Amino acid sequence: MDNLVFKKANIPVAVAAKALNVDAQTVRLLLQNKLVDWGIAYKRPGSSQYSYIIYPKKFYELTGFYYGEQS
Repeated sequence: MDNLVFKKANIPVAVAAKALNVDAQTVRLLLQNKLVDWGIAYKRPGSSQYSYIIYPKKFYELTGFYYGEQS
């Protein structure tokens, strides 16, 4: 597995949820409550909605799910 390339900057919440076999809202709540190390949830100034970033490499290291291309 040394040929993994992490070109994508973010894993969509729906993809992460499917990989973890949970619903998307569970992933959002895990990120909002800082219960996982593989991503973050944040609000932009003046916004009431969260945005989410899930780091592909960290997600792979902790879950074994690879999201990207193999070279």
